[in-house]
Amino acid sequence: MKKNNPVYKTIGILIILSVIMGSTLTINAKENIKTIAILPFKINAQEKLIHIQKGIGHMLYSRLSWKNNVVVVPEENLAVHLSRINNTNDAKKINEISRVTNSNFVLAGAITKLAGSFSIDVQVYDIEKKRYMAFFEQSQKSGDLINKTNRIAAAINKKIFNRTTLTWEKMNQEQKTDIQEQKRKNPEYMMKNSGWQDTEKSPGWKIWKYLF
Repeated sequence: MKKNNPVYKTIGILIILSVIMGSTLTINAKENIKTIAILPFKINAQEKLIHIQKGIGHMLYSRLSWKNNVVVVPEENLAVHLSRINNTNDAKKINEISRVTNSNFVLAGAITKLAGSFSIDVQVYDIEKKRYMAFFEQSQKSGDLINKTNRIAAAINKKIFNRTTLTWEKMNQEQKTDIQEQKRKNPEYMMKNSGWQDTEKSPGWKIWKYLF
């Protein structure tokens, strides 16, 4: 059979089209991948707590990484830029880190130790939409920090990236159980406050007022 046969030409055209379509899908998939930079946590304590600072950062890195969806900027890539801009104010630092790492989101946080208890405060900044969302957990002992960090990561995954994890499902079930318990104990209060069902520990998006 001759290679200039229409059948061969048709097959050739289909192969070329499939390659083009495959390339287009790959490009679109890459465009949909979000990048987040995690800044080193600030420490509000008499001790330096470097091990806790690094531990929480590593945990968030592993739990927010999501193949084909979310890329977390490696710590060593951040270090080079942070050494140059650490003296700038927080808003400028967030904007600059986003720019030099091509990040869609920047996560900043603080660990506070007071009277033996710990609190973790986290803000995730959506650079393009100029907004942020805050997350908070509190622990009475350092041994519970892993669990609290897991909960923050689960909340970020769900609320920022719409990713459901086992930890989030557990948290959701706990909240439903707590609501039912409160409803059973205080039925009159619940009836008077119709908005109680929408109450969540983590608030929604807020406008980022200090961008520059």
